[in-house]
Amino acid sequence: MFQEILDAERPNTWTNLKRLSFPSQREWIKKHFKEILKTLQNLKELDAHLWHLIGYACINHNLYKEAELLYDELLKLSRKFRENLSLPAYYLGIAHFLQGRYHEAYQDFKLAHQHDLMVKNFNGPSAQALAYMEETLFPTKEIIKRNQQKLVQDLSVPRVLAQVVGPNCLRTIHKWNSATPLFSRGISQGGGYFLTLKNSRGEVKGIAIDPGYDFFDIFRDLGLGIADIDAIIITHDHDDHTESVESILSLLAKYNDYNPQKVSKVLDIFGSAGSLLKFHGLLSATDLFGNREINFKLMVPGSEIAEIEGVSLWEKYGFTISVKPAYHIERWTSQESAVGLVLNTNIPYGNGEKLKIGITGDTRYEVGLGREYQEVQLLLLNIGSVEKEEGKLLRQHLGMLGCINLLKEARLGKSLLAILTEFGEEFSGRREIISRIIENWAQPIEGGKTRELKVIPADIYLEVRLDDLHIRETDTKVFFPYTMIEVDESDPEVLRYKFQKRA
Repeated sequence: MFQEILDAERPNTWTNLKRLSFPSQREWIKKHFKEILKTLQNLKELDAHLWHLIGYACINHNLYKEAELLYDELLKLSRKFRENLSLPAYYLGIAHFLQGRYHEAYQDFKLAHQHDLMVKNFNGPSAQALAYMEETLFPTKEIIKRNQQKLVQDLSVPRVLAQVVGPNCLRTIHKWNSATPLFSRGISQGGGYFLTLKNSRGEVKGIAIDPGYDFFDIFRDLGLGIADIDAIIITHDHDDHTESVESILSLLAKYNDYNPQKVSKVLDIFGSAGSLLKFHGLLSATDLFGNREINFKLMVPGSEIAEIEGVSLWEKYGFTISVKPAYHIERWTSQESAVGLVLNTNIPYGNGEKLKIGITGDTRYEVGLGREYQEVQLLLLNIGSVEKEEGKLLRQHLGMLGCINLLKEARLGKSLLAILTEFGEEFSGRREIISRIIENWAQPIEGGKTRELKVIPADIYLEVRLDDLHIRETDTKVFFPYTMIEVDESDPEVLRYKFQKRA
């Protein structure tokens, strides 16, 4: 194509290289480089101009390996003909530097500088290159290396779950729902829930539930890290319930890469159909040795989940999962494939029963939905919204009326701690009142109000001890029976849980 103006065997045509377009110059050099180098080697005299003509072009066109070969050969010939080695060594250093071979480049620059000094050239490019390497590049790389070591130490912090949270505890790491943390101009947080359970071997396991916006930031502020998460439960694929999942999985991969124990951590994920599609590409992740990092179990309404990858959940975590329906459209399926669930735990709860924890997930109310939760003693209830509730039930969320109907179906006249959650930021200053309204209207119409039903609005300070369903008072850090806890919303941004002695 370029034969008329360029010939690899005729150096006098090489000045025409600049007449070609930039991409064509690179194409020609790469295609004919072996011939060009052979032509240069066969020259009767060492014509530095021709060598640099091609050498500069190689460097300008990111052909660093070709530039290295060319200047390495020029360096050898310069030694043979007793020429000054400064420029060949300097440009060989440039070629090495641009390949990330910094220590080789440094040695090249030192050689170039030695030959500059022989001719009393004290301020040549080699001197500047050495100063740059010694004063800028190497110190910067060392600082980055130390910072990386610090980050690896932060990543590899040991498991502290049993000490920081303890066994059999539910923490609400959650504030506002839906998209409000995205478009609010205030300091707004989303979140999720964190559950700890002690298994039959006495091990404390940590389960993240619907980890949405800011979940991991709040989680880390508690003093916890990736080592403290053993499983994730995802009720549906919306961002406010899944935003932190990818961060957790990315941290898992990094943790396994740098884990000093050389034993890869494996996360169990229990998810809806939409979450399976959403994270499908991540679920096959493996560590550096090809071992799986994630076990996934699909949750389908009506199913009972007692194992994952052949391992008993009862033995591993101290629970089994009963998957319940949720009437909420997932984005990745465009169907109502979201789920609720009941965690059947190993925690004794009076009269020979075991504690059951219900999680409605996001759902609208349908007749009979409450009966799915009639055996639970603790229920996480997602309200979602109320502003479109006039005269009708909501289509995608429980709302206030749906919560009332569900609670009456589930536990009318029975003891129940209901944690009301999934508030949009429009509920600011009214979460306690909404909870009280729902609690009052979910009581039997005859016989007066019972204190055994308690509806508590969730916030990031809420902590429930599952052994006895006591709630930690915010100020004293002491646990009290949930029936004796009142909510202080004098600060609309932060709920405080306070002990209130019975009258």
